[in-house]
Amino acid sequence: MFYKKVNKKIAFLIFFIVIFIGVWLVLDFIRIGPGLPPSESMPKWYIPGAWQGNIQSCTSSFPKISPYCNAGNYSEGKFINVWYFDDESKFLKGEDTLYLYLEENGNVFHQELNISAELQEEIERREVENSCNITSFNATGYESPETSGYFLVYKRPFLETREDYFIVYYGIMGLTNLTEETPELKKLIAESYYMSNEEGKVDDLKIEDEERKSNSLFQWF
Repeated sequence: MFYKKVNKKIAFLIFFIVIFIGVWLVLDFIRIGPGLPPSESMPKWYIPGAWQGNIQSCTSSFPKISPYCNAGNYSEGKFINVWYFDDESKFLKGEDTLYLYLEENGNVFHQELNISAELQEEIERREVENSCNITSFNATGYESPETSGYFLVYKRPFLETREDYFIVYYGIMGLTNLTEETPELKKLIAESYYMSNEEGKVDDLKIEDEERKSNSLFQWF
């Protein structure tokens, strides 16, 4: 009788563990989404596959605004730096911190970029159908002695219900004429570009209101 009670307890414990693991896996699958990598691998999404071998850790040119960050360095000093956020509040905080840093260390401006021609060339090169509806969007331009380039924000590119946010910098190292480099950087953006969800948005960096700006400034002290 004693052994039967012990066996029942062991069987119940095993059953409970199996159920717990099963629920955890299902919840984790829902959070990550089918076919999508975990948060630590997400920054690679906007680094073109042909350049995956050049992936490194985040550039030191900007503050650490997310633990999920990677950079790809390419020819002639061009590079892509990607920050990923899986929570909107963390994204807004990181966006503010980055924007204020840029204002303090260089020239920041907003510019509309149209990559229609570059995107069409990329589509023809890959021999895929054109599924991109957005080819013109606002970007944040940045010029400094250390690097110049453009920032884009990709909001919820996969599913409307998923909190996925990317800040991507397409730049070139050193002091340079950004206007002259813009055609090459637009090609870089076209090669990196991804937006499959119609509800997703491509935008520039911004600080939404004075309260957010005040909170971000306070973080520096």
